[in-house]
Amino acid sequence: MLSCFFSNFATNMKKGLLYIVLTVLLSVVNITAGAQSMNNNDSIQISLLTCSPGKEVWAQYGHTAIRYYDKEKGLDLAINYGIFSLDQTYFIPRFVLGMTDYRMGIQAMDDFLAQYSYEGRGVVEQVLNLSPKDKDVIYEALQENMKPENVVYRYNYFFDNCTTRARDMIVNHLHGRVVYPPAKPDATFRSMIHEWNYKDKWSQFGEDLLLGVNADRKTTKSEQQFLPENLRIDFDKATYNGKPLVKQTNELLPAETTEAEPSSLLSPIFVAFLFATISIIITLFSYRKQRVYWLWDAVLMLTSGLIGIILFIMIFSQHPCVSLNFIIFFFNPLPLFFLYPTVKRKKTLWWKIWGILIIIGLLGRFIQEIPVPIIIVASFLLLHCIVHLRISKSVTTVK
Repeated sequence: MLSCFFSNFATNMKKGLLYIVLTVLLSVVNITAGAQSMNNNDSIQISLLTCSPGKEVWAQYGHTAIRYYDKEKGLDLAINYGIFSLDQTYFIPRFVLGMTDYRMGIQAMDDFLAQYSYEGRGVVEQVLNLSPKDKDVIYEALQENMKPENVVYRYNYFFDNCTTRARDMIVNHLHGRVVYPPAKPDATFRSMIHEWNYKDKWSQFGEDLLLGVNADRKTTKSEQQFLPENLRIDFDKATYNGKPLVKQTNELLPAETTEAEPSSLLSPIFVAFLFATISIIITLFSYRKQRVYWLWDAVLMLTSGLIGIILFIMIFSQHPCVSLNFIIFFFNPLPLFFLYPTVKRKKTLWWKIWGILIIIGLLGRFIQEIPVPIIIVASFLLLHCIVHLRISKSVTTVK
């Protein structure tokens, strides 16, 4: 009995010692594996890349991408959310209607830098101050985004573009603990893009022509980050878990410095004053001779109607800042319907209708920023309507 007890005790002791040894060994293995994994993660850098503006219209606001750099594996990639092709079917109509699809693209970092070096554009890297767990989560999110069913997205210039996509891929996987500096109090979408397109007067004019009331409302911090440089500045000043979000900033490519080109003589404001001069001359002749010139009427109505077709189409665009636009009261498709009777000297109410519409459009100036050249043109169109009505009334009185 006693020998049996000691025999069982010895057996249990052996089992217990074996269990303890195995537990210690497994703990050492787990610690070693965890340390190795942490070391691997420490060799990984995730960065925000901000690219300076290019010469093309679509590149004049800059660009944003993500860099994933694994030093140990020699993996260095640029993740880019600004891939599109002008060869897409009906690209221009789809872009106008806000139905353009962009893609996520991945390329070697050397190729990415070579492309921007060729274009003379600078690239600034902000290495992010992330934990190994953060890097794992972002890496898994990038892998999910790389799946064929996830790479395409519906592009929206202000609300869902290459910059906001890169930001969301990073910040949305940091548990909402990123703190930014305060938003600019009076910044609107229009005022922010004016900071970047002021050198290209025709580009600025074209955008101002299409942008409506919603482009002039105050924006939130998140909305202000649609511009690459705004996001770069915010990341530079942001904190994450109480520490700076950016660990290190590197200039990977310097931007080529080019002298500002002189403004073209044929600027929007010059064209507007030219129109005003011609309009004054024709108005004086019309008023003095008490007659209207059908050819000038036709030019004004045809031009206004064709521009109006574009503005009318924009009402149905998915771009949220173009649907409500007071400029459509100046230029709309209605003149095209009154063109034939006007040329044939048939009596119409068109000049009274157009005059009322122009007044409504001018009142819209209080809630929408309308370009000065448009205001000048609209004012002289209103003057033309008034002269038409006065001459028509004089002729009727004489009869």
